[in-house]
Amino acid sequence: MDTNVIFFGIMAALGYIVLQSLFILGVRVAAKGAVEKLPNGKDKDSEMILFPIFKYLTRTARTKIYYIDGQFELLIQKLRVLMPESPLLTEDNHILLPLGDASRIPVLKELNNILPKIDGKIQVEADDHGVRFFKIDEVFKVNKYLRKPVIQCPICMASYWSVFSYWIPVIYFYGFSFWVVYAGVINICAVASMNWLLWMRGSAYESQIMKG
Repeated sequence: MDTNVIFFGIMAALGYIVLQSLFILGVRVAAKGAVEKLPNGKDKDSEMILFPIFKYLTRTARTKIYYIDGQFELLIQKLRVLMPESPLLTEDNHILLPLGDASRIPVLKELNNILPKIDGKIQVEADDHGVRFFKIDEVFKVNKYLRKPVIQCPICMASYWSVFSYWIPVIYFYGFSFWVVYAGVINICAVASMNWLLWMRGSAYESQIMKG
């Protein structure tokens, strides 16, 4: 085969990979944004045209995960080191601080100052008998194998959106064969790598602009 044909064939393939990547990243950019909480409590969505799809697929459920058993004991050990003047008596995964205890308010204030030094995500829940500790766990409502390839992850999007940028046009023009599948797998990997490179560079450039 002529060297020029091979060279221009490779360049054409690379150019098509770049075009696919730009198409996919264009979809991702069109879904970019966040929900802003207004002073009146209402949500203001990003005005990007595909953001409603992104918002729907990335919905989360917030669940309290309490410290219990071994994890609770490890946390208490750390607190006792940082709060040597407080006895921190425990029972049933609680620190015993009943309402009538004079040390209740000072200990709660100290816990609020100390806990960020251990883990900024730990929160305190006080009841009539004492204090419990928990973290908020956000779980996506839509399975990652759907939301990530469709709109969330620029790298993963290469697998879903290649249906429109590679599989449909290539099979239409060249038919279905082993080499089409083989080239399709290579195409997905190449586009995913290009997406990562362009998205990372674009995000870094955007951060520099935001910093002024």
